[in-house]
Amino acid sequence: MTTLIVNNRAIDSDELVDIIINSNGIYKSTLINLLQCNRISLEARLKTLKKNKIISKGKVNKYFFYVDKYELKNMKDLDFQAMVVQYLVTIGLYTNKIQVIDSPYKNKQLYLSVYASGKYNYKNDEAINKLANMRVNQLISEEDRKYFSQFIINELTKFPIRVASFSDMLQEKYYTTSLETVDILAIPNKESIPAIQSNLADVSFRNLENNSTLIRNDILIYLNDSNTLGYFVKEKNQYTLQAIYSVVDFFFYLTLHKNSKDAIYISDNRKEYDNADDLYFQSYLNKEKYNTVQLKQGKQKPQP
Repeated sequence: MTTLIVNNRAIDSDELVDIIINSNGIYKSTLINLLQCNRISLEARLKTLKKNKIISKGKVNKYFFYVDKYELKNMKDLDFQAMVVQYLVTIGLYTNKIQVIDSPYKNKQLYLSVYASGKYNYKNDEAINKLANMRVNQLISEEDRKYFSQFIINELTKFPIRVASFSDMLQEKYYTTSLETVDILAIPNKESIPAIQSNLADVSFRNLENNSTLIRNDILIYLNDSNTLGYFVKEKNQYTLQAIYSVVDFFFYLTLHKNSKDAIYISDNRKEYDNADDLYFQSYLNKEKYNTVQLKQGKQKPQP
């Protein structure tokens, strides 16, 4: 990824501490990408936490932070997964809450509460408007068209995403454990795709507590080398990846694949959207308040 979405989100101290506690080691650079925050502000928070002996600091090529223990593999996985967060923000899916969680695969994963405003995008972006109209016409059933339209006409769409990652699918095993979230699997490149495709299945009717091999066929795949996100489309008994380039593409994906439908929250209440957007709005206010260049220029203006 060439452009990182940083300094767009204010830092929530409780969220920061929880991430460090649950990560068992996380790079400072990963925290910046994950939290989309200001580097200087983050360093100040980390310095205070370290001074108060809440966290410890280490270095293996680059600085990292932990509480009781650290594992290099966790740090690599989370660094990988933070790039998924960066991608989501570039297409208009923002993070209301970020957590680091354990997984059945013995590595760390991200749990994200993600939100967007289809209504705002539809009204203010002509390209989004045209794409939404094109996508709704591609849907065959009236039920799907109505469902898709809900994402566009409402102020807030909010849902959970779980992000996992594997550097080598041939050595490490990935399988579906739940349909309660939208799932994203981050992999280095296309070389791992055949291993995923061979285990794809409709698992919506299965007892996933006993599953140890199958992967839900609506899994989202993030390719790190090309910085792309996509989902599998089956044509003539062959799977191909359909890329997601915008928030409308993501809504289209949610319409086609409804395994996690119960976890999606849609509202036309602007106040609910503002509450979800609080950390980004706070960041905007901070920029206005602490814009030293602008403040300096204002002081230099001659008095009337």
